Amino acid sequence: PDIKVEWEEQLPLVEYGVRLPMYMIPRLAEILRDMAARGRPAKMLEAMRCAWRFHYWQYPEGRAFDLIMCELKARLAGKKVALDTKTCTLTCGDGIARHVPTSQPYMV
Repeated sequence: PDIKVEWEEQLPLVEYGVRLPMYMIPRLAEILRDMAARGRPAKMLEAMRCAWRFHYWQYPEGRAFDLIMCELKARLAGKKVALDTKTCTLTCGDGIARHVPTSQPYMV
């Protein structure tokens, strides 16, 4: 896979991130205005309310370490990690959807 950002294989970055090839950077303002006109920032913000924790390491909010443990568990099972940003649940390849809490330590 052509990975360019941390957690790209594990997290649904397309739901809350913007990826542009370098040649499109001069059109960035236009692209962002178009996205805003279609309501995309509000959808991205909703997804980010859950996902940001997995980009942050420090407890109690950060869940990056938990994502690593989840990925290892999923690999052992031959499965993939799945984060549902709508329900803020993480599945580690075992079929169990774990709610991602906002203030207490979360261990897989």
